[in-house]
Amino acid sequence: MMSWFMRSACTLQLLVLILGSQFAMAEGLTGILMVEISGLKDASGNVYIAVYDSDSTWLSDEMVLNQKVVIADALDGDLVRTELLLPLGDYALSVFYDQDGDGKLKTNFIGMPKEPIALSNNAVAKFGPPEYDDAVFSLGAQPLIQNLSIKAL
Repeated sequence: MMSWFMRSACTLQLLVLILGSQFAMAEGLTGILMVEISGLKDASGNVYIAVYDSDSTWLSDEMVLNQKVVIADALDGDLVRTELLLPLGDYALSVFYDQDGDGKLKTNFIGMPKEPIALSNNAVAKFGPPEYDDAVFSLGAQPLIQNLSIKAL
């Protein structure tokens, strides 16, 4: 017959094991981010979606994901739609319409975009690029939609 102490110790070990495995499973969960871009109804070519996960990498070459979307394949009425699968967490998006088809965002001599762009939360530039905090959103277990309006500057 097990003593009360032994049963309690076994119960505690089991509880720790269960909680630890649930935390480990939560680490690997993936969320669905649906991106809907307006302003490209009459466009052809590609848009590029860059996904960032920190203020320190925001609008740099260090992105979590860089997704090319063929407009003709993703056009649904007036919207270009695509889905991204990402681990649960906080993200910000930068999107540009590649007008010249070279796969790179053209900028002027001070770094301002020369091709149409959009940012998550439709963040707007104010004397320079928007802050990460203006564009960041949280992706959870429920699918999330980011509606973006692409605009030339």
